[in-house]
Amino acid sequence: MTTYAIFGAGSIGCYVGGKLAAGGKSVIFIGREKLADTVSKNGLVLTDYEQSKDVLTPDNIRFETSPASLAEADVILVCVKSMASAEAAAEIATHAKPEAVVISLQNGVSNADTLKAGVRGQSVAGGMVPYNVVNLGDGRFHKGTPGDLIVEVLPETASIIVEMAEAGLATQATDNIKGVLWGKLLINLNNALNLLSDKPLKQELLDVNFRRVWGLCIKEGLAVLKAADIRPVKSGPLDPAFFARILSLPNFILMRIAPAFNKIDDNARSSMWEDLQAGRAPEIDYINGAIVALGQELNVPTPVNDRIIHMVKEAFAQQKSPALSGRQVLDRVS
Repeated sequence: MTTYAIFGAGSIGCYVGGKLAAGGKSVIFIGREKLADTVSKNGLVLTDYEQSKDVLTPDNIRFETSPASLAEADVILVCVKSMASAEAAAEIATHAKPEAVVISLQNGVSNADTLKAGVRGQSVAGGMVPYNVVNLGDGRFHKGTPGDLIVEVLPETASIIVEMAEAGLATQATDNIKGVLWGKLLINLNNALNLLSDKPLKQELLDVNFRRVWGLCIKEGLAVLKAADIRPVKSGPLDPAFFARILSLPNFILMRIAPAFNKIDDNARSSMWEDLQAGRAPEIDYINGAIVALGQELNVPTPVNDRIIHMVKEAFAQQKSPALSGRQVLDRVS
């Protein structure tokens, strides 16, 4: 049987690994001691916006805190934060067997390249997680938005993608992971706005001014990508350019054009909001910062994303969300 290691078992890692374990797969979770203690007491309870539920008791979960456990894995799903990718690659190089397959399930567009540069002969594939997972405490992890995992198809990953899907973890293959990751990043530009609002995702997105700022962020990203000759792949049913245009529509019209908004449940929050609550550093430099950095390289202005980065870093410096309204954020970036 294929053994999966979840390297960086936080919210996404526990949900993804938990679904694989619930589907009968051999899974080693590797994460922080605090979460290891929680899971050892409570097990894992996985829920989603469609009311599905998987329960794993503590005796059916193997949760380690040392990366030495990577030595047992055939497939390593990397779920660490983007700023820890180089360190993760070094641990994989030290502990993993050479034939192990590494799949990045991280935010941002450059993590797979960072992993490739640091591992020791292991095959590395990019991946994309389209949905939000919130840690509700006591081993409960809730998927609050729809979507399937997307994994770069390589000779080494083709059978893994099928196996993951058969285990109940909806997974699709792509031969254009670069376009997929940039398409996800454009949608993920709302991650920061959710933090600044301090509201559940659904409440934030019902504020048209937050959506207007999100649209401005996406339009800047599209301008940068056009200059870089990168075509983003749509994340969901809507093309990013069309998506940016409809965000300013009234709620009742938007919900009819983009019904996925209706599938966001009341528990959904962004990972950046969760990072603030947990005292972790933000991934803002790997999301909005990726747009700004590429814009600077190509001489394409990105003032809205640049301002959002500064606002997020101020919030993390103060260790609390400013709890701004959409109107306040729009005024600050305009």
